[in-house]
Amino acid sequence: MIDILTDRNGQIVLSIDTSIYDNWVIDKVLYWLTADYIITRRNNPETNIQVISLSLKKGHQQVDYNTIRERLSNDFIDYKNRQTIAVETSNIRDLLFAKAFANSDDFVEFTFKD
Repeated sequence: MIDILTDRNGQIVLSIDTSIYDNWVIDKVLYWLTADYIITRRNNPETNIQVISLSLKKGHQQVDYNTIRERLSNDFIDYKNRQTIAVETSNIRDLLFAKAFANSDDFVEFTFKD
């Protein structure tokens, strides 16, 4: 992430570097904000920066700027780490799923002896 600001209209404006955080991570972080905010996203075609504006929905109470900034910073790191772990462990998960749903007779069970 590059920056989290508020504009003169009270909107929270994020500038996200899409070379660091891909759309999967951005979508996950923003999903949890959809209950309270109207979210607009705009890509800058000349850079890797995506500008995201969060406008508070009518009838919702404004959250303290520092609170939302802390939450967004934590969420971006959290979902980036989740994505990294998912990529690194995808082969293991595939094998476990295959074994779980396959006929157990198709697998040879090994007995380890000391």
